[in-house]
Amino acid sequence: MHKVLVVDDNVEMVETLQRLFSFYQFKVITAKNGKVAIEQAEKEKPDIILLDAHLPIMDGFEACKVLKEKKKTKDIPIVFLTAKYIMERDRQTGLQLGADDYIVKPFNSKELVSRMKTILRKNQLMRTLKQSNKELLLSHQQTSKETEQHKKKNINLQEVSVTDSLTGLYNKKYFLMRLKEEYHRALRYENSMALILINVDSFSRINDSLGYQVGDYFLMKIANVILMNTRITDIVARTDGDEYAVILPQTGSQGGFFEAERIRVAIGQPDHINDILMELENLKLRRKNEHKVITVSVGVASFPAEWPINSEKELLESAEMALDQAKTGGKNKTVISSGKK
Repeated sequence: MHKVLVVDDNVEMVETLQRLFSFYQFKVITAKNGKVAIEQAEKEKPDIILLDAHLPIMDGFEACKVLKEKKKTKDIPIVFLTAKYIMERDRQTGLQLGADDYIVKPFNSKELVSRMKTILRKNQLMRTLKQSNKELLLSHQQTSKETEQHKKKNINLQEVSVTDSLTGLYNKKYFLMRLKEEYHRALRYENSMALILINVDSFSRINDSLGYQVGDYFLMKIANVILMNTRITDIVARTDGDEYAVILPQTGSQGGFFEAERIRVAIGQPDHINDILMELENLKLRRKNEHKVITVSVGVASFPAEWPINSEKELLESAEMALDQAKTGGKNKTVISSGKK
């Protein structure tokens, strides 16, 4: 049974919503203002929050902002239901604060429940995928000889902030640390290494057309595909909003290109993208190829190279130049760095 927190200062509306959600097998808890809503959310841990924007003491917008900032409540989906703030700018404000939907009163009861159930299914999909990413990453860690060396140095990866909160991959800080380590190891032992940078093509268009929540799911799914198509010795990170990086120890230029192309092609497969769209939004595809919304551009650099690379920063710059060439050259392609801008 799902638990919904209904936040509204109108007694009659609260009673109406209680009857409605009880009929659809929801457990209902209530709050009369934003401050109490925050307290109830932390205490009761509801599955979803239905929030009026116009509230006493603390309005819904401020309450939403606080809820999305708190660790205990930031992942709880929020739906605004309001009669006062009905302008498009109000809707945009609510969505920018992190709300999953914005509904104006009067509302259709069946549609309200249906939209909330869709959000709950989407939230479950995201939690499941995030857990899958964490398990894949843990598998990499447990098998990696490098992780064992870190453990011998008493570095506990679970206690250090090394993971990206959305995807479960390593974050940029950890990526830069490992890039430096791998570069100096390759330099010392005269080994090769490759670096792959992956950028999602036209990602802002996805956010604009499908919403940030769906965009987040795509980012998580891409992370999952990358993990599924890399070796246990590779280091996979999310380095920016729509950019990923893979460090490949003991891998030359051609090997790096092969691995990069495998990842690019896997991400570009239309079947799983179509499944996501249908599961998350139940979208009616207007054109046969409309589901082909996700492609990536990839840049690859390796060490040693045919030109001098004197630091891990120069290796990163080489990969960034290759990525830029892939983006400006038409996107959805993999480019190996040539050392030239």
